[in-house]
Parts: sequence; structure tokens; C-alpha cells
Amino acid sequence: MEKKEGLFNKSFMITLANGKKVVARIKNPIAGPAHLMTSSEVATMDFARNNLGIPVPKVLAWSSKASNNEVGAEFIIMETAPGVQLSSVWRTMDSRQKKNVVNSLVAMEQNMLNAKFAQYGSLYYKGDIPESSQASQLYAPGSRRFGSEDKFCIGPMAHRNWHEDERAAMNIDRGPWSSPEGYLRSLAMREEAWISRFAKPNIHDDPFRNVPGPQVQEEHLRFLEQYRSIIPALVPTSKKVLGSNLWHPDLNPGNVFVSDDDERRVVSIIDWQGCWAGPAYLQMTAPSFLSCCADDIPEGLEFPRLPEGYEEMSADTQGMMREQHKSKMLYKLYEIKQLYPYRIDYRETRTMPVRAAGRTWKDGILPLRLALLEVFTQWHELSTPDAPCPLRFTRDEVRELKWQRDRYLDWHEFLDDLRSTFGMRLYGALLEGTKSRLPIALTNELEAVLPQDWWPFRDTVSATQTQTQV
Repeated sequence: MEKKEGLFNKSFMITLANGKKVVARIKNPIAGPAHLMTSSEVATMDFARNNLGIPVPKVLAWSSKASNNEVGAEFIIMETAPGVQLSSVWRTMDSRQKKNVVNSLVAMEQNMLNAKFAQYGSLYYKGDIPESSQASQLYAPGSRRFGSEDKFCIGPMAHRNWHEDERAAMNIDRGPWSSPEGYLRSLAMREEAWISRFAKPNIHDDPFRNVPGPQVQEEHLRFLEQYRSIIPALVPTSKKVLGSNLWHPDLNPGNVFVSDDDERRVVSIIDWQGCWAGPAYLQMTAPSFLSCCADDIPEGLEFPRLPEGYEEMSADTQGMMREQHKSKMLYKLYEIKQLYPYRIDYRETRTMPVRAAGRTWKDGILPLRLALLEVFTQWHELSTPDAPCPLRFTRDEVRELKWQRDRYLDWHEFLDDLRSTFGMRLYGALLEGTKSRLPIALTNELEAVLPQDWWPFRDTVSATQTQTQV
């Protein structure tokens, strides 16, 4: 037995007495709601494997009720994934093999896109949630049927974001929803309800929060209300992109397995925890191992080109440029085959507010305010051009927001430099100690031009211990 510790799960790679290998996984409490998270994941894996033909490990045994089993925890026992982890071979693969990965992945995801559900929410076995929580239909009217309508149903969201902290005990709308507008509205109302009752200033040791210092409840509530006022403009008009589809939530190279041969085609996809049926335009994103270079790629059907002056570059630089070009071409292949048919106008303008609205207390209010400003700027190009824009920004507010945005971008660049230079992780006393090892002249200069609490890494363990002792 080999144990692998993760943030949300503990996994045990087990070799049985007969030589068969299985994976036993125990859910950590912070992974998501009791019962719902595990039962939804198992149902989703079953549906993806047996109804959609996606290569997913077969579940051999499972329990979503810790009090009803001898283990004392929720668990899933499943077959091991065949092949090799993509993360272990990606850098050594040639262009043909990487293209095989993309093409085989696109084919699998197409099967997921073909299954359109009647409502938005998590997928369950019907026997695992009350009938009152189940959508009345599994598949969208007029769409292709994939069977098992008496076995599966769409129900409330099992994702951790809808149950973390005090949200688990709150009476909030977790779905299922019959429209994208219903989901977008409930997202904000969830945060409004929690912020009103439970949000309070605390020690933040997450350096990726955009603005240090205490947050103000009233400010968050005001801008979440503004977000709700623009929801009709955020939803595209194309029915195709509004379809309710399953989509893998984290296609990093550690969750993708490829064949252990010269072809390197995808043979298994693992970790379906948190998967749900949501609007296609919000769900569909490129895998992380392809999207790393997406920011510098031309839009639409235009292909990337080698940079100007390539012929005059040194041999080493040309080699580096060619490798970057290959990565961009690979992303463009995926984009054209998978994402382009589901393209929408002003995608970032429509999706940024949705991403920010559910995380204002975690990330700070600036991302949502910047997203609202973008909607204000692009209002006449969105879904409701004839309706008056409910948002208002003065010139001073726009100037201040742009200054904060520039500072935010510079801040993240500074954090990235710190982490890469010193090999830092995000938390712990070790990071606080690193500050004392910086050159004094450098720290003095930084303190002169940056906020008083410019050092982004906090030793909150010691701080908490001190508060406890006091």
C-alpha cells in the first residue's frame, strides 16, 4: 500500500494478494459536503463511463455515509487507470504524439457535449437525493437520449463552494436551476447571504488577494447587487452555448493518462470530484497543459506565426521560438476543433463577473469591480443593447479602478518573481523569515514605494498562537 496525500483526498495505491491493483480514496472533510460530493462523483463517473463512453476508472465499491461504514469515512475504491500519467511524459513527447493527445481528448469531450441535460446542477443516482431535490427530466427536450433516465437525475450543487464554512447550514438555493440566469443569480445571493451574516475581518495569508487590509461588508453587498442587475446582459442568446453539459473540472496533466506506446492517445481520465452540468459557455475551457500559452495567440481562425526577425535570431533563440510556436499551434488545434464552434461575442466580458461574484470575500472586491467596469464599457455590444445600463461610473472612479488594476498586475508579477527567485510556497513561517534575508537596501527601497504591509507572505500560525495565548 502506497499513500498519496492531497488537499481534498487521501489516496491509497493498493496491491491485493492476487496481484490486482486498485485505488482506495478517502475524502477529506474540506473537499465538499458530506454524502453529496461522493455520491455525485460516483454517479458522474458511472454516467461518463457507461453512457458516454469516456475512459473512466470503474468504481468497485463506495460509501458516501461515513457513519454507516466500518471505515468511518467516505470512500471510493476503483480500478487503477491504465497507461501513464501525461505529466510524466508530456515534455518528452514529439509533435505527432501531442497531436494524438489533443485529437483523442477532443473526441471524448464531444461525447460529453452531445449529452444535454434539462437543468443545471450536479448529477446523482436517483436514490441518493430526495425526490423533491431532483429535476423532473434528465435530458433536455428534443436532445439526444443516452439512456438510464430511471437511474440518474440532476440535483443540487455538490461543489464545495456551495457548502464551505457556514454555507453548509444555510438555507440557500443550490439548484437545480432551469436557466443560466437562475444559476448566476443564486451565485450572488449565496455570497450576499453569507457576507451579511458571517463575514468578518480576519488574517489573510493568501498573497493573491488583490488589496491588503480589512474588507467592508457593505461594499461587497453593494457591488454584488450591481452584478445581479446586469445578469440578463451576461447571458448569450445562442441556445447552443447555453446547453447544460458535463465538463471535467480540472484537466491538468496529472489527471490524464495516455497509452504506454508510441501513439500516446488518452486512455483514462481521473478525478471527477466537483464535476457538474452547467452552461456550456461557462464550462468549456482548454486543458491546463494547452492553455499556458493562450494569451499570446491570435483569435478566431488565424494561426500563430513565428515572430518578426526570426531569421536574424541566434540558433538557440530560434530553437526556443520554434518550441513556443509548436505549443501555440497545439492550443490553436484544440481551440478550433473544440472551443471555436461554441464561441460567443465578448466572452471575457460575460464570464469575468460570474467568476468574480462567487469569490469576492476570498479574492477581494477589485476583480468584481473591474469586471463590472468592463460590462459598463461594452454594454451596447452585449445581449440587451436597447436596455439602459444600470451601472454608473464617474471619471474619478474609472481612473482609480485603472490605477488599482495596474497595481494589481504589478503586484502579481512581483509575487511571481519572489516565488521563482526564492523557490517559495505560499504559506508558512519560512516565508516570513525569507524577508529578513533580502538585502537591506532592497527592503528599504520597497518599503518606501509600496504599502506598509507590502510583504505578501504572513506567518499566520504564529499570529494565531499569539492571539490564543493572549
